[in-house]
Amino acid sequence: MFFSMIARRTRRVFLCVLRSIPKALAISALTVIIYAVYQLISKNDESISYSDLLMLASIGASIGLIIFAGEDIVKYKTNMFHLFDDEIIGTAFTGLNQRSATFGKGVELFHKGNFRNALEIFTDLGKNDNKLSVEEQSVNEFYRGRCYHILEAFPNAIICYENAMEKGFHIPELPIFIARCNAENGSTKKAEELFMRLMDKEYKYHSRIRCEIGNMYLKLNDGETALKWFNEAIERREHYASALGGAAIAQTLLNHIEEGEALYRQALLNHIEDSVGFTRYYKEVQAAVMLEHHKD
Repeated sequence: MFFSMIARRTRRVFLCVLRSIPKALAISALTVIIYAVYQLISKNDESISYSDLLMLASIGASIGLIIFAGEDIVKYKTNMFHLFDDEIIGTAFTGLNQRSATFGKGVELFHKGNFRNALEIFTDLGKNDNKLSVEEQSVNEFYRGRCYHILEAFPNAIICYENAMEKGFHIPELPIFIARCNAENGSTKKAEELFMRLMDKEYKYHSRIRCEIGNMYLKLNDGETALKWFNEAIERREHYASALGGAAIAQTLLNHIEEGEALYRQALLNHIEDSVGFTRYYKEVQAAVMLEHHKD
């Protein structure tokens, strides 16, 4: 394990050095040009020797390598090969080839929130499947799926996610992404079946699955079914704050305003994630239900 880690870090340093060579050569050429221009401007009678130029070129290249390779090594910090999602991408796209550079640009755009342009890059890259390794194909399909998912093109996202899985890609979040896309695509029963398979305690996120199902039914305005799942999660203390928050919204949908308000406060006291977003959602549902009640 130790020697494997050393080998991976050595490879990363080697890659940083190799990727810095073009920039270092540019610095080397610039150094020679500046020296030659200086000699011409100063009208120095001494001829420019080949050995002087070679020495200057070497110094420029060395300085460039130290600066650019060092910058890259520092920038990668604890990551092995990739600036983003190193654990997800693994050893895919770690070469000096164009496809690795292109993929890296796509991931950078993805993390900047430019999902449409990132998707275009991943899609174009995927057209060259014969040039990608199976591992690279699987990782690229996963990122295409993420882009489609975020852009709410759920059928395309499902296809990409499943392609990624078939090619051997897996992270614990992937089954949840697929189930969510099926839910958003209107395949409620299939989504529930997929979620149910994830309730095994061996699964990393098993404790949040009942809340996932509850949230799916909240989006369908089925407060009764949603409340059933949230109550089960509350009883098991699974994803507790989120379960309380989901139950608050479900009770409100059922026009149980007081019960909803009590659960809402409990969710906040238990430090529900994104309390600002949750509060906004809860208040919007509460206002809509109360307006509908007054109409009746």
